[in-house]
Amino acid sequence: MDKPKQPESPQTENKSDDQGKQKIFDPREQAIKYKAYRHIFSDKDVKKGLDEKSIIRKIKKSKSLSGRYRQYLEMRDDDNRGSHTYPWQNPFNRFLFWGAYWIPRFMKWGSLLALALFILNYIPGPTQHIIEVLIARSVYDTAPIERLPDDLETYAHSADIKDSRGAIIKSYGKRKVTQQIPAAAQKALLACEDHYFLPHPGNTWYENLFLIHPGVSWLNLVGAVKDTLQGDPRGASTIVMQNAKKILGNEKRTIANKLEEIIIAYMMVAKFGKEKNLNFYINTVPVGANIYGFPAAATNYFKKDLATLNMQQLVTIGSFIPNHNRQIAFYEIVNGKNFSDLSPALQGHARSAINKINLALTHLWKRKEIADDQYRSWLLTDEESIRRIGFRDFRSPLYGEEEWTSWNVIKEVSSRTYTLNGREISGTQLLLDEKGAVSIETGTDLALVEKMKVIIGEFLESSYFKEILASSNQGTWLRDKERYTSRGLTPPYTDFNSFLEYLQHNINVGLLAVNQKGEIVAYVGGKEFLQTRNDEKDEEEDEAPDPSETAAGTSAGKSSNQKAVIIDIMNTKAKITPSSTMKPIIAYYAMVANNAKMSDRFADKPIEYKYVASTGRQTWLPRNWYNYDANRPMGHEYNLLEAQVISVNTIFARLYTNPLLRNAMLQGFDQVGLDYSKEDAKYWPFGIGSSAVSVQQWLGIYNAFLDGQYRDPSFVRRIQINGKTIYDRDQDEQYAKIPLFDSKKEREAEMNALYEVCNRGTGSAMKTEFKHHKNLVSGKTGTAPMNKSALFISHFNPYRDRQTHKDRTLTMLISVTTNTGGFKSVGTSGNAPAKIAGRIYNHLFQQELQEMMDKNIDKAKREDTHFRNNQVYWANVNRYMDTLLTGKCGNTLISDNIIGVDDYGEALVQILNSNTKIYTGRDDVFSQLVQYYCDQEKMVRMDSAPAN
Repeated sequence: MDKPKQPESPQTENKSDDQGKQKIFDPREQAIKYKAYRHIFSDKDVKKGLDEKSIIRKIKKSKSLSGRYRQYLEMRDDDNRGSHTYPWQNPFNRFLFWGAYWIPRFMKWGSLLALALFILNYIPGPTQHIIEVLIARSVYDTAPIERLPDDLETYAHSADIKDSRGAIIKSYGKRKVTQQIPAAAQKALLACEDHYFLPHPGNTWYENLFLIHPGVSWLNLVGAVKDTLQGDPRGASTIVMQNAKKILGNEKRTIANKLEEIIIAYMMVAKFGKEKNLNFYINTVPVGANIYGFPAAATNYFKKDLATLNMQQLVTIGSFIPNHNRQIAFYEIVNGKNFSDLSPALQGHARSAINKINLALTHLWKRKEIADDQYRSWLLTDEESIRRIGFRDFRSPLYGEEEWTSWNVIKEVSSRTYTLNGREISGTQLLLDEKGAVSIETGTDLALVEKMKVIIGEFLESSYFKEILASSNQGTWLRDKERYTSRGLTPPYTDFNSFLEYLQHNINVGLLAVNQKGEIVAYVGGKEFLQTRNDEKDEEEDEAPDPSETAAGTSAGKSSNQKAVIIDIMNTKAKITPSSTMKPIIAYYAMVANNAKMSDRFADKPIEYKYVASTGRQTWLPRNWYNYDANRPMGHEYNLLEAQVISVNTIFARLYTNPLLRNAMLQGFDQVGLDYSKEDAKYWPFGIGSSAVSVQQWLGIYNAFLDGQYRDPSFVRRIQINGKTIYDRDQDEQYAKIPLFDSKKEREAEMNALYEVCNRGTGSAMKTEFKHHKNLVSGKTGTAPMNKSALFISHFNPYRDRQTHKDRTLTMLISVTTNTGGFKSVGTSGNAPAKIAGRIYNHLFQQELQEMMDKNIDKAKREDTHFRNNQVYWANVNRYMDTLLTGKCGNTLISDNIIGVDDYGEALVQILNSNTKIYTGRDDVFSQLVQYYCDQEKMVRMDSAPAN
């Protein structure tokens, strides 16, 4: 190809004529043109060849380019100019120039670099995802992002509810890794939530090669964006991203928050590893209302340890993430409903859970984690397949027995606001959002609660209680059967034996205990059951309140034939009929307002004689629990003490008719804020204690007998954040002491009467269960009309000297009732609750006695080498103590004269005395000690009465 014609320089045209058309070859001009040509005609153009038109066009462009470049050089030579112009005036040409030069080179080497980084980032081995992590690390180090904690268990927020011994009742901070997770639970969780969190031999090669993510799944993120744009919004968070969300506290779905979670997720895997992140998630993920983590779910849903659950049960727990409505829908089905009985919303939740469970099981089956027969039997198809999962028989879909403490604590904490660093925060913020370690201390003793449940269960199954039910219902079951048949209904039993089985199944026991400060120490809300309410009017409705309104609490259901969960006894709305437990309060106000004394005598005489429809005849009202006969004739006089011991209704009904007494008592009730019916209070002479009052407040009133001061019962003792107290019950005005029984002389007289009720009156039924109860238990029994419920409220301290051991005093309410209407009896005179109390108090007494003996014997071993090295002496001590506990002096028990752990402690000190050396086997000296205690029965000692 010929070289293009070079354009003539303007300088040449200005030469003189004698030069003519001679061309001047200026080297500089030639260089300028050469540089212009180099950018116009590439080597590729030369080799390819150009047509004439293209050559002319390019030459024109070269002239323009060379002219501008020459102008640029001339301007550079001009020293008077302060700035220089680029060789081209049009910026677009400059862009084209650099684009044409650099973009191909950038694309070439950039593609090679990207390919190398991709291979380096995703090839399995130590370098996998290293580039993503390095980028995340760069952002983490430079951007203002929340710093990671030193340990996953110490991130920003936690809230622990503790019992009186410091044991964790519940952790609501979502940070505590409570235990190592079984491999099966890990596999089930990953099958439900994240298939590509860990490599697996069952995956295809490309899944393990490319889809196993480093804590962030970009494939899932892209899919979520696509689905969201198409109108089907969904999340794309991996397990680690959800952990990051907990640590950051991000609640709002914003792009900034999501980017922050992505960076933190990368760093969490880099710092803690996938295994710790997985265990942290499984231990802390919400799997139900107030249920965090798989271990808690295993207890709540199946009442088993996590390690004992099968794969179907594990994926069922996983299916409740994050939609707790699925769990509610399942429990509706477990409790007997069909899909057609559920609301449309619950139907959707149930089918969503089924779909998630079946998909997870299919995934595990394909990976050969479960056998073929297991897979086929575990797939969910209908309601019955859901019931076969093995959910525990607990009827409330939200809260089981283990949750009742934490649930009531949450309600109490959330009911008030708190001041922290000069700002007000709500209880909800304190539990869920406040930075720091929140510690909520309660007075509850969980070990005691569990022991009480065992004691109650054993008593209800005992042959003794079955005999009580049989003897109490011989004459009532036919009346109850007639109640059904007269309405055209089929009774839920066929004969007396099946009636007793039906009755026992519906017996409910409620228990609540507080210490002298009013802190709730123990509780049992009764069996978990469903209450069926109907509009049938009980024939005894005028005398017997609806049992569902009594000790077990109030029913949550209102409509006809509606099943509803009974509210537990700790609920502040729960009410109870106090019945005869009203009498000691009337006796106290009789002494205060009417100047009565315990020795004053009153006639056993009803107030009126009228026709009662339920009996079909004229009846004296109010009625006693006994019939008048030669031994107990109408009009017989009893002193105020004996009237309480044998619980004479008529005497206290007549006392209550006195306006001074009535006004003083009701004024005291109003002063402490007792929830009672003022209208019913007008008619109490004809039904003492027959209208319902608040359970907790009534227990608080009985607690006031100890020192005269009323305190509202509560759970929360103290709240701290990072060791700093922000709430103390003792400083809370809501729980300030209210003077109630503030007349000390009359209060102490009444306390002695309460001791006598338990020593030899209606409360002495406990003696078969707790033979050491004398002067250690004070209280009163009560029985509702028709014996449909029995009540026992009592004080107990294992020490004779209560004042020295105030922290050991309990005030406890026990109610035994039936949660069905009709004619049914749970026993008379508080028999069942008194015996349950006796078993509980015996456990506490024996526990305290053993601790005292261990302490004194260990002390003797340290101080007396002669005793320390002789096991025969240790055996002698145990033999002598057993004699004091079980032996007799004449026809009476020695223990009748040794009251409390402190008295036994004094006897043990004598046995271990290094001077007398009774422990060496000196039976003669021990006999003198026994005689000393036996002689106490013959002596009138001022200190024999219990110290209050």
